[in-house]
Amino acid sequence: MDIGADTDSEYDSEEKEFWFVFPFIGKMAAYFQWHYDKRSQRTSILSGSDYMAEVRDGNPTNCHDMFRMTLDLFYHLVDELKHYEYLKEGKGCVDVQETVAIFLYIVGHNTRMRPMADRFQHSTETVDRKFRRVLQAVHTYGQHLIKPDPNVVGLPENLRGNNKYDPWFERSIGAIDGTHISAQPSAIAFTDILYAIVYLCDGCAILVGFYYLVDSGYPIGASFLPPHKATRYHAQEFRRRSTRQPKLGKELFNYRHSSLRMVIERAFGVLKARFPILSNMAKYKQYRQHLVVSTCCALHNFIRINNRRDVLFNTWENLDVERDDMQTRNNGNSLESSVSAKRRHVREMSNVSKRAMGEFKNDMTDHMWEEYV
Repeated sequence: MDIGADTDSEYDSEEKEFWFVFPFIGKMAAYFQWHYDKRSQRTSILSGSDYMAEVRDGNPTNCHDMFRMTLDLFYHLVDELKHYEYLKEGKGCVDVQETVAIFLYIVGHNTRMRPMADRFQHSTETVDRKFRRVLQAVHTYGQHLIKPDPNVVGLPENLRGNNKYDPWFERSIGAIDGTHISAQPSAIAFTDILYAIVYLCDGCAILVGFYYLVDSGYPIGASFLPPHKATRYHAQEFRRRSTRQPKLGKELFNYRHSSLRMVIERAFGVLKARFPILSNMAKYKQYRQHLVVSTCCALHNFIRINNRRDVLFNTWENLDVERDDMQTRNNGNSLESSVSAKRRHVREMSNVSKRAMGEFKNDMTDHMWEEYV
């Protein structure tokens, strides 16, 4: 009888049984740790409600730094959303104030969901759900904020009497411009958005004879007054001492047109400075990206309407704004892009209105130059 052979055979059999059972033991241990021996991930002593209390009772600048608006304005926004029933108090542990704060923190600092979950001590699923809820609510509230002002019938009062603009642009009721937003729409969607903007702006209730100032990428028409093409336009082009003074009527018109229209460039500057999410947006679904842009614009108008002395407005008020990359490339000295060319075929812009506005612009240029020289 070979005892050594029997021993080796038994050892091999036990080893096979061990390696067969071992994976199951490991899975059972992992299952126990996951479901019965959990370790809490949100362990900060500063809960979301405690953090809100800290912001509320702390230095007044903290609220503006964190939520991009003053504390009083934050409360007013919450009250408005509740008044119109876009947001309602729920049965959970996250009230409406904290829900709005989560949203403002994300768009105001371009913060991702995991850091926000740690900051407010909620799950990422809860933070994402609250973000989507406020996103939809503020987007809907935007219908009260993003619309033409029917009381505007010409230049603002502070510009009336300024011979640089008055009476030349006395019937200008605003400016239209574009800016680069870090979103990811499809090519078809981008074209649809451009046409929607043109239709929307030209479809506003504009009194006959009044118009918007636009750049050379927009079509001339009954309500659009662009600058002269193939002529220097932006303020940066008039900075050099040798070229500071306009030498032609078209240059003078373009210079004054640009300096007056710069107000909307400053508006875009404030918008993107307040909401960095517009400069580097997360890879949200396309529908959510669209809502983020419109919602940030609605919040911008909300702050402008209720607090014109906001810190960011004061900072950008007299700032000489640099042009966007896309806008700088298309200043009228180059061929129009395919998108700009398509803009020129918007059906609402008839040939008659184009000729009429062209004659109006040329007459204004001639009279402006006669008075200047």
